Amino acid sequence: MNIAISSWEFAIFLGISILIAILYYIGYRKNIKAIEGVSKSLEKGLNPEEKEYRWLGGALGFSGDFKVKGLKKICASVFMLPRQSVLYYPFSLITTGYDRLETLFFLKERIGNEVHVIKKAIVPYRMPKIFNAHLLKKEKIKINERPFILMYKNNSKDVEAILSLARVLEPLGIMHIALTPKNSVLYVKLKISLMSIDKIEKVMRECLSFMHNKMLKVK
Repeated sequence: MNIAISSWEFAIFLGISILIAILYYIGYRKNIKAIEGVSKSLEKGLNPEEKEYRWLGGALGFSGDFKVKGLKKICASVFMLPRQSVLYYPFSLITTGYDRLETLFFLKERIGNEVHVIKKAIVPYRMPKIFNAHLLKKEKIKINERPFILMYKNNSKDVEAILSLARVLEPLGIMHIALTPKNSVLYVKLKISLMSIDKIEKVMRECLSFMHNKMLKVK
């Protein structure tokens, strides 16, 4: 059985192939440039004594461990939308929706409370799943006139401390801040933009300043 392909069909196929290759290259370069920018901003903001990176594959992001004075360690992970994939990228805009940086600050001091400040998502399924939410008190609040969800175990001084950090970070794209007793961790999730990678440096500086000046003094 012979299958004949006309010249115009071949031209369309060739054109689509070239377009996919071009879009792949453009998306790949955008992600790589953004990833490099995130890494530089992290290092400027944290000024680590030691650092170690792990590539997540392709142009999807990285995980990094940083040793900073006064803390056990800091772990940061950046996750990029798959701009290099013509097919998957549109779906990622629906599911994930944005590039993000997630940072874990491991404190040396023991934390006795659990606090979450979460930016309310327009789409419900994008809200984070808190496994012990049924044990926490929940309030609807506004930070800089934007809707957030506040969850906490005990209404102690560290709740207001975390809220004060949220007020500072909200204009910088904060999505979720959490203080958790397990492993004594401050978790910060940031929505990042290709046009404002430099804001990450300020976020890291604000977090370090917060922990040294406020959080470490809260008992």
